Formats: sequence, structure tokens, C-alpha cells
Amino acid sequence: MPSFFKANMGACKKLLIGVAALAVFSANSQAATTVVVDPAKKYQVFEGWGTSLCWWAIKVGAWSEANRDKLLNDIADTVNGLGYNIFRYNIGGGDQPGHNHLTKGDGAAAVSGYKPTEKGDYNWNADPGQRAVALTLAKMVKDPIFEAFSNSPPWWMTNSGCVAGGKDGADNLKSDYFDDFADYLSEVAKHFKEEWGITFRTVEPFNEPSAGWWASGKDQEGCGFKNNQSKMIIELGKALTRKGLFPETSVSAADESNIGDALKQWNGYSDEARSYMFQVNTHSYSGYDSRAALYKSVFGANKKIWQSETGPLHRGNSSTDITFWMADVIMGDLRDMKANAWVDWQIGDPAENWRTFALDHSRQAYSRGPRFYMHAAFSRFIRPGSRIIDSDNKNTLAAIRPDGSLVLIVMNSGSSAVDYSFDLSGFAAVGAKAEIHRFSLLANLKQISDISLSGKTLVLSAPAYTITTMVIPGIKDNSVCAPSDIVPYVKVHDGGWNETTEVAPQKGDSIVIGPHPYDGGRWIWNGPKDFYQVGREIRFKNLDGTYSGVYTGTYTNAVGCESTVDIKVIVDDPEHPYVEPVIPPEDTIPADSSQSIFAAPVLGISVVKSGDNLNISAPRQQMNVVVYDMQGVPVMNHRINGGQASVSISALPQGRYVVQVTNNSRKTLFQRLFTVQ
Repeated sequence: MPSFFKANMGACKKLLIGVAALAVFSANSQAATTVVVDPAKKYQVFEGWGTSLCWWAIKVGAWSEANRDKLLNDIADTVNGLGYNIFRYNIGGGDQPGHNHLTKGDGAAAVSGYKPTEKGDYNWNADPGQRAVALTLAKMVKDPIFEAFSNSPPWWMTNSGCVAGGKDGADNLKSDYFDDFADYLSEVAKHFKEEWGITFRTVEPFNEPSAGWWASGKDQEGCGFKNNQSKMIIELGKALTRKGLFPETSVSAADESNIGDALKQWNGYSDEARSYMFQVNTHSYSGYDSRAALYKSVFGANKKIWQSETGPLHRGNSSTDITFWMADVIMGDLRDMKANAWVDWQIGDPAENWRTFALDHSRQAYSRGPRFYMHAAFSRFIRPGSRIIDSDNKNTLAAIRPDGSLVLIVMNSGSSAVDYSFDLSGFAAVGAKAEIHRFSLLANLKQISDISLSGKTLVLSAPAYTITTMVIPGIKDNSVCAPSDIVPYVKVHDGGWNETTEVAPQKGDSIVIGPHPYDGGRWIWNGPKDFYQVGREIRFKNLDGTYSGVYTGTYTNAVGCESTVDIKVIVDDPEHPYVEPVIPPEDTIPADSSQSIFAAPVLGISVVKSGDNLNISAPRQQMNVVVYDMQGVPVMNHRINGGQASVSISALPQGRYVVQVTNNSRKTLFQRLFTVQ
């Protein structure tokens, strides 16, 4: 020890004691930050966490089965691993022979395509590594969700003859090859389903299509699609339909790098393009100020929204900075964009600041990085089927899990501890203790001592540079949300708006129904002649008596509360006079979990809840089975071909739901209430 410190040890000790006492006084005198957790404000149903498979899986797929499975178990395991359940498979384009410039990902960016030449056959032996990883994960993971995505069409479909992009970043798909590209993607999806047992829920034809940086000769696949995105979506949707894959496999778009670009493209899509889309994908590398606007637009159209790729673009190499910076991205994407899923770029990138695992392909070995433990602090606890609810502090996240537990996560990326008081008075009941798990640097996630609640209050001190995950069992949520008031507006022809719930137009008239609220939520309409529409305004031209009846608009506001309005339209048409429907007494309409609301017995359809499954019996024809929560949010979507089918509902949280069976024209064939205990 240097002589200066020896000589001044006593003074140093006195100084340290004084500083410590001041710190304690300061901590005790500073009031805790109160966070109100409000279960009445319900947001997205979360579908899960995941990663794309390119490019790491191409390399890992060549490992021995034992070494590969060890890594994949660390990704899939819900207790000691990441618990990921979403995997994005990259359908490669395959570059022109002689091109050797796709060097990203330790060379794995040279993804082989399944159709290497225009006139030749498909090569179903291509891409063995990535496919081996996908097939293994399909067996390891309960109810996995697979999405296929493309970085570029095959080289022979491109203007430049190169899958890295067009000249100077120009759009690169040949103008007469939109249908060919759609056929290629749908054929790969069909083969995966029929031959390898993986059904892609969605196929994404773009990757950062508006970025402008995909140019021939560069080091990874890419294709500009600044223009004609709707055209490509429609062609792909038609191809999936022709091959019997839609709607079980539908289209997602557009995987823009910037959330603002995703919003711009989505708002420009045609109604036909949107009809083929199940979800909107965006990367969250930038454009964070557009998160809320994108959610608002997508929610209004009754689509899901995925954060489908992100990472520390243009960030430094400090693990401390990157780890908490990425945690902040997760918080923002789930809180502000209300993403239904959160997907990392790739878990094994060669660059240290991008990866969750450090992969040594020569030794077929790996190690966990700091981001592994950070991600696990979220992904092990907010499980698929969880409902994100409101917490009024940007550094917190709250969710009700399918098992009825409340999960609270608080991030402290600052250099000083922060005290929190979580107000849980909105719940009918909460457990007596909270299970506590804490991530801290360098690189660990540990369970620490439980914290007892004081009534419905949880007090916690979050140390500097930590993420604390709290799990509180015994939650009972009897909260009642506040529905929005609806003002019914109708106009005939181009006349003024009338505030009314009844309108009597003449035969041949046109009407517009456009109630308020004007925006900020989702409108869904049902009515005569199997009428169904998403959107606030509904328009009818050249009316006759077949349009007469009650049109019901259901408005779900931004906090998940539902309001309805009935607009009665009676067209003066002697040839088609309106007949008032006979409404059965209220007590004859079954409302419990064992009775059907609309059984349509003539169609021979039945749905019976048995344990964690819905057992379906139906005629042998294509049908859609959709489960909605009581806010009208679709939480499950399946395609069946009739006969006997079983749909697992084990991931659904406790509560009441509606199962609906429709035909390809969206006509409701069967509808039933059921309860998950």
C-alpha cells in the first residue's frame, strides 16, 4: 500500500463513514416512486419471443447432433434457457454462380436457394443446416410459431442478376416476375408443410425494402421494394390461396428498418393487400417516435404487430451499454408499440455487441453473453398468452400470465438505486409474496429472497444497473374498464351528418354510417347478408331492401374496452319488404361455457371444450377457427379441413372467450362461449 494511504488511513475511514451515513440519509429521505398497475387497461396478448435463424443456424446446423441440441435447448428451455418460441426461417434466394461476395455471418450469408435456375427443378436438399435447426426446434418447443421471410428473390428474377441488390439500391425484382416470386415463396412454404411438417403462419416477402442500401456486389442478400409492395403482397396472397395454404399461412409485411417507414408503407397498402395480411412486421432499429402511431393504425385494422428484428445498429461495443440499451428497446416496443411478439436479429452474430451467444463453430461450442441473462429476465417470465396491462412508469412492464400470475419488470440503467412502490389496488386479490429474480452485470440472473407485500402494495429497491423481475401469484382481476361513449352518425347521399340510430333511405339511395369516436381504437361491423368490415365508416350504394337490417358496430378503445352501436337501416323497397326478426327471450339464449350461442346444427358443426383443448367436429371443407377474448381481440387462429380436429388452448390466460368457425367467405357457421379456469 502506498505510504500516502497508510498515513491517511484514519482520515479516509472517517470520510467513508460520513459519506455512507449521508447516502443512507439521502436514500431514506427520498420518497419511493409510485407505480400504479391498472388491470382495467388491457393491451396486447403477447405471442412470444424469438430469433431469426439466418445466419447462425446455417453454421450450427452442421454441428454434431449432441452439440447442436445443447445450444438449441438453451434457446428453447423455459426454465434455464431463453424460452424462445418464435423462429423466422430465411428462404434464400441463392446467388448467381461465380458470385462470392456474400461474406457476412462468417460466410453463412450466402444462403442457398431452393430453385437455383429458372428452367431447372427445385433442389429440396438445399440449405440443410438452417432446416435442421428449424426441424429440431419444432420438436423441442411447445406450440412454436414459424415465419418464413425473404431477403431477395432468386438471382435469375432480379434486374441486376445479383441477390445483394440492384444498381445503386434500385428496386431489383424484374417487373414481370412478381407472380414468379410469389410462386417460389409459396412453393417453399407448401413443401415445408407437406414434407417437413412445419407450417409457416406467415410469409414475409421483403426485408427492409425501403432502406435503399441493397446494392449488387455487397456482402449480404437484399432487395429494394420501395415501390409496388401492395402488388407483391397480393400476388403472394393469391399464390398461397391457390395452393390451399391461406389463411393458415398468410402474408406479413414489410420488415422495414425504420418504424416510420413501416407506418408509411402500411398506410399506403390497398384494401386487397391488407386482406391477405395477418400481421404487420417492423424492425425497431430506428423511428421510435412512430411506435405509437404504427400501433394505432395496425390496431384499428384488426391486425397483429410484430417487432420482427432489431439489434444495436450504429452502437458501440460496450456490453454494459448495449445490454441495457437493448432492454430499453424491449420496453419501448412492448409498451409504446404494443408488439404482440419480440424477435431478435440473430442470437449468434459474430460481432460481440450483436450477439446473445458467442459461437465457436470450429469447436462446436458456445458461451452465454450478458444479453442472454438480460433477455431471460423478460422471456422466462412473460410467457406466450400473457396479457400486457398498464403500468404508469416507462421503466416498468406489467403482464398477467396464463397461469394467473402477475409479472412486473423494472429496469434501472442508472448509477444509483431507485425505490419503487407498486400500487396493485386495482386487483381484487393478490398473493402475499413476490418471487424476485434479478439481472445484473456482469452477466447473471439470480433468484433472490421473496418480498412480502403489504396488502396490495409491493415495495422494492432496484439497485443500479439491474433488471428486476417480480412474479406475484394469486392474482384475481375483477376490474371493469370504462367503455367509450359512441355518437351515431349517418348521412344519405352527400347530405349532412345526422345523429341517429335509424335511417330510412329510398331504394337506389347511398348512405354512409360513420359514428364517433373518430380514431384511437378499432371498429368492426357485422350486419345483414353476412356483412363484415373493419373500419369506422361503412358505405352503401344503390340500396335495395336486401340491405335492410341492423348493422352493429363494435368499437374497442385503446385500453381494450368495448362499446357497441346498432344502426337500423330500413330501405323503402316494396319488392323486398323488411321483416322484423323474432328475438327469443333472453333466458333462452345460452351463455355458459357448455352451450352454443349460434350452433347451426344443420351444418353438423360442434365444438366441445375438453381440458386444454377445443375438440372440433365439422364437415370436410376448409374452415377458419378463431378464438377471441372478450375485448374482441383474436388470440388464436387456425385453419382446418373438417372432420375431427383438436386445437390446444393451454396458452390462454384465465377468462372467458368466444370460439368462432367461419367459411372462406367469413360467414359465421358456429360460435360458442367458453371459459378457461
